[in-house]
Amino acid sequence: RSANAVLAGSSDEESDLTRLGVPRRSIRVVPCGVDTDEFSPEGPVAERTTRPRLVTVADLSEHDALATLLRAMPKVPGAELIVAGGPARAKLGDDLGYRRLVKLAESVGASGQVTFAGQVGRADLPPLLRSADLFVSLSEYDPTGMLAVQAMACGTPVVATAVGGQVDAVVDGTTGILVPPGRPALLAQRIRQLLAHPMMLEAFSVAAADRARSRYSWDRIAHETLAVYDTAMAA
Repeated sequence: RSANAVLAGSSDEESDLTRLGVPRRSIRVVPCGVDTDEFSPEGPVAERTTRPRLVTVADLSEHDALATLLRAMPKVPGAELIVAGGPARAKLGDDLGYRRLVKLAESVGASGQVTFAGQVGRADLPPLLRSADLFVSLSEYDPTGMLAVQAMACGTPVVATAVGGQVDAVVDGTTGILVPPGRPALLAQRIRQLLAHPMMLEAFSVAAADRARSRYSWDRIAHETLAVYDTAMAA
């Protein structure tokens, strides 16, 4: 509370800090940045089918968020979902979260649409994101929104829950859409609407890449961080 400056990663984090008693005048919002050379629309693209592709990257223990997405998939016929995260693909069978999600996918009729890719290395993440028609992030708590920003930097529109850093990152109706958590039917409806309008998806793609470059580049984030230090030192 006595600090000259406190850095918050998102407006949501700023609100948390004020509730803890940090004076709002001391808080500066500087989000996490993204390497816009590594994460960009240009570059290798992961192999894919002709089916509309959704990609999500999540810890397989995030059961509720992933369950919402799996329950939505049968209502998006013809689409495929790539779930990246968890242990290496060869060791997925040993993971409790994976086994629970596989059973859920089977029970809701989504198993033919879902591929669990396992852990994806950093070098493989941009090609995977570029291969997607939509990146989906249904985290119930995401203080940075970094995965959404990385997807946007690759020119991939984002469907995300309106929580944490994702609220700042995703411009609803421009770079993607924000949805309430735990609403699989509504989620499926919004995804179908986007996939049915390729020109809208293309416009979202261009806007997403532009926002990532203009707001989240490391150059800008470094400049904003140094500016906070200068202000604190002057005080």
